[in-house]
Amino acid sequence: MKTIILYYSLGGHTKDEAEKLAAQRDAEMYAIEEVKRRNILNAVIPGCFHARNRKASEIKALSVDLNAYDRIMIGAPIWGGFPSPAFNSMIELLPEEKEVELFFCSGGGDSSMSSEGTRRMVAARNCTLVEYRDIKTGK
Repeated sequence: MKTIILYYSLGGHTKDEAEKLAAQRDAEMYAIEEVKRRNILNAVIPGCFHARNRKASEIKALSVDLNAYDRIMIGAPIWGGFPSPAFNSMIELLPEEKEVELFFCSGGGDSSMSSEGTRRMVAARNCTLVEYRDIKTGK
């Protein structure tokens, strides 16, 4: 099964998890970049507000064809209990009828308050969600 990991990472924790998963699954990795780079301040304000409202951020064009993969893994940080805006952009790129795994990194919280809506986003793309997990990266 050909697998790719798409991930957005602001502080490096999601990238670290993506690297671990890529090694375990023999998967390719692809970093998603926002057109307008964020710092910690604009990740909190307005980033958390945008995350909670499921707003997608503008991301740089992909140089990979997602149709070439059987399974697409998507990783993102959790901001204010919701996946970062870049996650919403990645979901919009999903081709139909793909197997999807989601992983979310958070220093102390989790994505439980947004889980149901996030699962619906994947289903709306006509994809099968095969795994959903929260990863605590805080000490």
